[in-house]
Amino acid sequence: MSREDRVRGALWSFFAGDALAAPTHWYYGGRAQVARDYGKIVDYTKPVLELPGSIMAKSNTDGAGRGSYNPRKKTIIGDVINHGKKPYWDPARSYHYHCTLEAGENTLEAQLARVLMRSIASSGRFDPNDFRKSYVDFMTTPGTHDDAYASTCHRMFFANLVHRKLRPEECPDNDRHNVDTMDGLVLPTIAAIAEAYAAPDESPASRDLARRAAAETVRVTRNSPALENAAGALSDILFDLVVGKETDPRKAVQATYRIFPGDVDPMVACYLSESFPSTLQMAVTYSTDVWTALLANANAGGENVHRGSVLGAILGAGAGASKLPRRLVDGLAAKPNLETEIDTLLRALERRRGDPKG
Repeated sequence: MSREDRVRGALWSFFAGDALAAPTHWYYGGRAQVARDYGKIVDYTKPVLELPGSIMAKSNTDGAGRGSYNPRKKTIIGDVINHGKKPYWDPARSYHYHCTLEAGENTLEAQLARVLMRSIASSGRFDPNDFRKSYVDFMTTPGTHDDAYASTCHRMFFANLVHRKLRPEECPDNDRHNVDTMDGLVLPTIAAIAEAYAAPDESPASRDLARRAAAETVRVTRNSPALENAAGALSDILFDLVVGKETDPRKAVQATYRIFPGDVDPMVACYLSESFPSTLQMAVTYSTDVWTALLANANAGGENVHRGSVLGAILGAGAGASKLPRRLVDGLAAKPNLETEIDTLLRALERRRGDPKG
């Protein structure tokens, strides 16, 4: 299997894992709750409008944590980012986090992964300054995405930018509760895959470049040493799979699984210490069937959207794009654009790999 086939498999499965799980994101009532709203997730599905108990209705529209809701006040959600989506945060209602998305449409974090891909394609490598600018432009431009929800790290970043007037590089923050979380591994996954594809060899130096790129990606949107550590470990898994040193995802995750022991129940929360081990366990359980794995993840609920992206990348790299079912690719709402963006990214990285200056 070629390195290109592995990377294409990783990227398509990354976006599929996100979109398949969007309807059941943060369903902590188990399969019974999933069944009540959808029966069973068997394909890309549009999220329901309302989700009883949705934390979005209790979340701060102007920064981290919980907060009051004032429809007349200008806030980060609705006016600075996620334009027009503030009504979905109304505590008088209980909207689904992704109720504004269509079947096969990606959530905000995966949309940001596309922003990162375009940035890497433009620069030939991960450039934190270029990505930071692209991130701010994307988030503050109306109509760039249609997701209702934005996680704590983004709300904190733009609160620092707008209210505290900090420079963008000073805006990453941490509330010590909702930032050291699984969604923080989504962007590093892309950086790690890209660096592994561009690597001229399997040397420790090439592996270290991938680890550093993954960790540096974390720092653009949040301040989290814990996530930087996990991103480096995830990068090692993806490096081994992409460069072909390891072809079995089960073996690729073994060393990392020993470093990050924890709760392997897929119903665990978004906190990194719980959700990362759960992701690794699912990679072991479903190592030979990407589609079945991503559907199982979707039907499990919990922190399954961001887990789905990381899981998809690991298993997709092991399988290769040539082994993926067509419906996994064809069902993605952004398939035509994704095809172009993936092609552009790989061509840029190939040009870099052919450059002796690296």
